[in-house]
Amino acid sequence: MSTRAPNEKPTLSGVRIRTRKRDAKAKAKYEPEVFRDSIFQLIEDVDPTDYTKFSSVLDTAGNTLDYRRYGDSFFELFVTGGLIAPGGIINDDEEYGKFPFSLFVLAAGDDPLAGAQRWGGLILKLTRRYKYLERAFAESSAHILKNIHRYTEAENKMLALGVGVLVSEGFLTLEPLKGLQDDHLTKDGLALRFLTDMLRVYLKENNINQLHKALVKAKVGDLIEFFPTNKRDEDCFARHFEAEDMPVLIELHAATLAAAQRNAFVDDISSILRQAREEESDDDEEEDRDEFIQATNLQVAKAAKAAMRTHKWEQHKTVSLVWDGIMNAVTWSFKAEQIEAQLLRQIQRHSPVLELLTTEPKSEIALLKHVQLYAHNEPRVTKYFGRIVLELYNTDVLSDSAIIFWATKGAKPEGKSGFLKQTEALIKKLEALEDESEDDE
Repeated sequence: MSTRAPNEKPTLSGVRIRTRKRDAKAKAKYEPEVFRDSIFQLIEDVDPTDYTKFSSVLDTAGNTLDYRRYGDSFFELFVTGGLIAPGGIINDDEEYGKFPFSLFVLAAGDDPLAGAQRWGGLILKLTRRYKYLERAFAESSAHILKNIHRYTEAENKMLALGVGVLVSEGFLTLEPLKGLQDDHLTKDGLALRFLTDMLRVYLKENNINQLHKALVKAKVGDLIEFFPTNKRDEDCFARHFEAEDMPVLIELHAATLAAAQRNAFVDDISSILRQAREEESDDDEEEDRDEFIQATNLQVAKAAKAAMRTHKWEQHKTVSLVWDGIMNAVTWSFKAEQIEAQLLRQIQRHSPVLELLTTEPKSEIALLKHVQLYAHNEPRVTKYFGRIVLELYNTDVLSDSAIIFWATKGAKPEGKSGFLKQTEALIKKLEALEDESEDDE
């Protein structure tokens, strides 16, 4: 007779339940200090100037040390020489001191930039072997930069050099710089000083166009955002970078500001047209609808003239922006067969504005070149370029001489052969009319 209690569940005896390796790692205690000590022990016998042996030791150690788990601590060690405690305080090892191959050690010599470049070489060599460290180091860099108010002036200088080297090499993006735009870092000029030192290194190896692309890609925004709040004006910006002998940044800022003004104007034109389209009713009489469209075109023309006065824009540049605003206001159909009708209707509705802004031959040619680029970059309208030119000609926006000049001398290389083929019949007709006019004279 069994003596087992009625509610007792059966158990397995003599069975050993094994824990998977990945589960064991996940449950392992997180001990960055132990990881740091392990690194120090590995390089204890390595000469501080033997970078080849150091790289070899770290390369081999990746088989036993958990680089993936301690990636952020690893980069803190590589940069500051210690671990960053809460509050941004750097904790060096009590026994070994600072990590001898860290940025704050290698860049502390007589040639800080050379030291930073050697340090950058070590980082690149390690991450080529362990690719997953690239992401860990990039994420850790943002945390390190947010604590620049905790470091000394000399440490910030070295950090700026190191970041400049890694960004120049393409290892880091400029995205970590966004953390420097916090008020507590900009108010005393810390962020601006760091940015200036970092960009000086970057521009040694890269041109201003590459910097502009890098800033746009990282969505950093305008460099003026790194200035103290009370100094965010054009004069302070120019004076600072003139004093630093970095005039290319002044030029970049001016170009960025001009681009922002152009984009804002295009958005304003699109907004006017969209709002007018929403207010327009399909039930209106044709005469009322024509008056409404005329009033809308007048509003757009006034906005264009006002922008020309404010920004000192010339007519041939303004008309291209107005074209972009007109096209951006279209809500394109998903049906390909409706695109042409939408395109031509938009041109017909707002051609009076374009005609008003093409009173000079230079403006006509500028518009036609811009339309060519638009058609080349906008796949949905590429095959209708010939129809666009014909419609602009029929609505007196473009003259026959402007179209002929474009076809013979002024066309841009983008899509040129295809667009010339689309307009071939029109151009032959215009040339024939021109010849007849000369014969009559």
